[in-house]
Amino acid sequence: MSKSTVRIVVAEPFEWSYGNLFGEILSERNGDNLKVRLTQQINGKSFSSDIILLTPRFKDETFKPLQKKYSVTVNGSLINEETNEQEFIIVGNVTYD
Repeated sequence: MSKSTVRIVVAEPFEWSYGNLFGEILSERNGDNLKVRLTQQINGKSFSSDIILLTPRFKDETFKPLQKKYSVTVNGSLINEETNEQEFIIVGNVTYD
């Protein structure tokens, strides 16, 4: 069974230069967050990573709408796998690709 892939359309920051992001879901926790391995490395302010943690932007929202092909508005933070440090980088919308 293959893992699910997602598309992230970035809304903020406005000066975002990486375009849309694509990746494979590594894990999901109770509909509260998605850990995604991106197809490209992203440079943050303090480190670079291809792992992003997505959380619903709005209170009481989950990732369940993704199962019905709807998008979910998210906050995205890069994760440094060596230190578990997180750095907030984007606001966007995620859908299954």
